Amino acid sequence: MQEVQPLKITISGDFWDCQIYRGRLYLWYMDGSVGTYKWDDLVERTFAGSIDELVLQSAFTRGDYLYGNGLLHLFRDREFKQTLLNKFQKAFQQDMVIGPKDLKKYEYSKQENPISELPTDTCIYNNKLYALIDSGLYSTDVHSTAKYGISKKVEKLWDCPLISIKASYQSLAMAGGDEGLFRLSLDDHGQYTYDYKDLDRVDSRIYKISSRHSSIVDWAFASLYSSSYVDSGFLAAFRWNIQTDKKEIIFNKIIPDCEIFNKDGFSWGCQEKIYLANCNTIEAVKYTQSKINSKDESEAFQHLELINLDKQYGNVVSGGIAFFGVIIEYDNCLLVLLSDNELICLPESVVRWRVYPRSKRYENHFHIIYEDKLVIYSFNHDYFVDQKQKNRGIEYRKTEYKK
Repeated sequence: MQEVQPLKITISGDFWDCQIYRGRLYLWYMDGSVGTYKWDDLVERTFAGSIDELVLQSAFTRGDYLYGNGLLHLFRDREFKQTLLNKFQKAFQQDMVIGPKDLKKYEYSKQENPISELPTDTCIYNNKLYALIDSGLYSTDVHSTAKYGISKKVEKLWDCPLISIKASYQSLAMAGGDEGLFRLSLDDHGQYTYDYKDLDRVDSRIYKISSRHSSIVDWAFASLYSSSYVDSGFLAAFRWNIQTDKKEIIFNKIIPDCEIFNKDGFSWGCQEKIYLANCNTIEAVKYTQSKINSKDESEAFQHLELINLDKQYGNVVSGGIAFFGVIIEYDNCLLVLLSDNELICLPESVVRWRVYPRSKRYENHFHIIYEDKLVIYSFNHDYFVDQKQKNRGIEYRKTEYKK
């Protein structure tokens, strides 16, 4: 198959953080302000005429367009597939840059940061912005006011100093460094119930999942995967109660990464994939949540591949997983192992980067903040990859990732 190169849009500016949600791009500036921008309009009108409309939308505003069974018959048509690949290749040759004046045209609002400090981490879920600062966890509304992109009415949810948050299943997973790993229920309507047997209850909505050091957290179905900069990573295994009609999530146990990989390194996980990396190898494992605490528990972690890198990139700093592949951050570069088995190295130190695997429309985005710009990559090769066979990246399942 013809190689599909990633497309990218470069936005110049002095940024600290970014989020994208429901057609809006949120940018935290180093001066303490936050800009909210009409992303779909910005992209589609700025590059109209120079980029094919189908390519532009599927790459940057509707990442779900080309996924799903509805288009499989078209992908099997060699002529259609080649035409689409040619369109992506032509778009790759275009230099897509958004300057301050272009950005200003599509500004919804520019405001003082309502949460007082530059955040350690952020996430947006169900029209709520959740932000971590030194004094704790805060929330406020987005998509709720006509004047501002982010509401000025801020609620403090907890005073624990946290490092990383991710939202799913009407709850927040929270990494607290030396404080451990936590889960906060956001469900006021009983959509999900939780059985936290033998876990410490912090308050009416917060439970301590583990006292082990936790630097980064992500969701592995109803389970949580915790990475650590100072200790080994671990899986906090949960399961669904299949004996009732309730959406009940039950805690099983903590599984250290040494029991999954039998070696040392930095580990991270999301959905059905868990990875462990050191300076020159990366190992991939497939996680099956239903096998934990069953007679087939030995099959819960299936070895997929051991990737030997052709050179050493330095110390592993962090990792992430998207549909399009696996991201490993080293001291001076980002390495992307694509789901079609290609490898891309992005040299240069970064301020922050984000992927959005739970998004409905931006699952192919890779946002990288550098000292003087935000680069938004769009990886589109994964549309053409057999989702059930790939070792690198999350398997796309159309019915998931609703929020």
